[in-house]
Amino acid sequence: MNLNQFLKSDREMAARKLASAQFLLNELLPDEIEDSNFEECIDLCLSAAEKFRELKKMHHPVQVVQLHEIASEFFRKGIDVSVIRKPAHES
Repeated sequence: MNLNQFLKSDREMAARKLASAQFLLNELLPDEIEDSNFEECIDLCLSAAEKFRELKKMHHPVQVVQLHEIASEFFRKGIDVSVIRKPAHES
């Protein structure tokens, strides 16, 4: 997984969530399948799925990450950066 597609502030957490999901599926799940413990298999898969849902929410296209980093740099230099939205409809 390319961690550059996460905001810098989220990269460490994204790496931990990915490692956790991989551990659940690669290390714990095979033993539970071998033991025919299907309830635990379901729980492990659901836990991994939740980690992937969280990763999906944290994931951004590279352009968004780059824009965020540029805006953060402006903010550090004292330049107020805020989002200006076009009105939903004009009168």
